Amino acid sequence: MIASIKMTLKPLLESDQGIHLTIYLDNRGDLIDLKNQLQESITKASEWLDPVLNTEEREKFLEPLSSLLEDARIFKELKGNIAIFRNQEYFRLLNIPIRVKAACYVATSFHVKPILKWMQTDKEFLVLALEKNAASLYLGSQSTFKLVDSMLFPDTLNEESSYTDRLNLSDFNARLAKEKETIAWLNLWLSQLTRNTKPKLFLSGEKSLVAKMSRRLRYTNAIKTPVIHIFSEHSVSVICSSIRKIMKAEAKDHLERYLFDFRVAEESRKVRKDLFEISKAAVQGRVRKLLVTDELNIFGKIDPKTGSIEIHPFDLDHEDDDLLDDLAQIVLSHGGEVIVASRDEIPKGGPILAILDGPRPDAEKTLSTQNKGQVL
Repeated sequence: MIASIKMTLKPLLESDQGIHLTIYLDNRGDLIDLKNQLQESITKASEWLDPVLNTEEREKFLEPLSSLLEDARIFKELKGNIAIFRNQEYFRLLNIPIRVKAACYVATSFHVKPILKWMQTDKEFLVLALEKNAASLYLGSQSTFKLVDSMLFPDTLNEESSYTDRLNLSDFNARLAKEKETIAWLNLWLSQLTRNTKPKLFLSGEKSLVAKMSRRLRYTNAIKTPVIHIFSEHSVSVICSSIRKIMKAEAKDHLERYLFDFRVAEESRKVRKDLFEISKAAVQGRVRKLLVTDELNIFGKIDPKTGSIEIHPFDLDHEDDDLLDDLAQIVLSHGGEVIVASRDEIPKGGPILAILDGPRPDAEKTLSTQNKGQVL
């Protein structure tokens, strides 16, 4: 079964109890530079943890990072930038294929804006490669491409059409039944592998097989026009390049549509830019869409029950976090949508915008008073 990026990152997005350490490292290809960034982050984290953990507890919490600093061979295997997540029960190191700034955060949840931006700009895709005797399923992204699984076809599925023309009716019907059975098995195989996730699926391979499969394919998120009619080791780079261009363009279109939604909602006065108002609406589950910048951090604390916030001039302690980051996680937990963008992409250049569902609480009170007066 395929484990999508979204599924594997879900624990990071939902974790919100206890001490959380998040570190981002800017990988410039220099191992010494990476180790210096990590050492600086460990030093900062130790200072923030000092008021809440004794020396032994602090050393235990930071031990995985100290071990990584002493034996940094894993850094040589990572080509992209690096994210490190640590809490009392969890340690995760990720290769992040987008630009990040070197940073360290200690808070009551992980700092995830770079992760959210990665997820929105680097959508995964599947390639179903159909050859004469087999089908192979590949999972790809802007930086990876790997084989998920393969299945063999029976010989009868691949017999030449000229031979098929010479079959009598009984043999032809038997061959057709076997072909339908094989494609049914292929659909079942594909369904089982994608039970928890449905990335966009592209077809590639031998022309007649692609035509047969596309007619009976039951996968709901498939592009049935083949990327290429030949699949081989030599064609992989061509296929990846073509699909990555398509997926990159779609991600850009999605962002443009998202921004257009904000412009339309602004005309109906459903867009809010006030951080305090957005925070209260977020904990109530009334934020349908949220737009936050990745170029600015606003440190402080959010009351998870009321949505009231405290804004601080800088990161004060182990409970302070970027309010934009916290609001993004709150909106996601209530089923809302979140997009991370640069400030020049956000209408009016602010750090945050939200589209709310339903009237504002003060508007509800006003409406209730007006209706009460009318009834009386």
